[in-house]
Amino acid sequence: MTTEKQITLKDISTRADLRLLIDTFYDSVLNDPIMRPVFEDSLPHWDHHKERVVNFWENWLFQTGSYDGGMMWKHSSRHQTQPMTTERFERWLAYWMTTLDQLFAGENAEFMKSKALEIGKVLHHKLNG
Repeated sequence: MTTEKQITLKDISTRADLRLLIDTFYDSVLNDPIMRPVFEDSLPHWDHHKERVVNFWENWLFQTGSYDGGMMWKHSSRHQTQPMTTERFERWLAYWMTTLDQLFAGENAEFMKSKALEIGKVLHHKLNG
């Protein structure tokens, strides 16, 4: 008789958790030849980009005030050179959901999945009509 060890994932509760999520997510995205071109222009200031993403989610989850907007303009300008097609949007969302499910479980993780879907749909609609 074999017993499987059940791993219980914790919920997102700290900025360090968010950094782990963002680092893991972007490692996957940057290894995807369809997604990588979207982010290549950001690579020279990659740490700054990731820090802003951490700030964005930290503000949503913990109301820290650590994010100071401008998301739509930045995505719109990038869309001009690297369009966020439906295929790319679906891949981005799949990486996001998979990364969250691999690392975390709980109310905050579920919130981040639903909020990413909501924000992604709005961005996709605004960028692609």
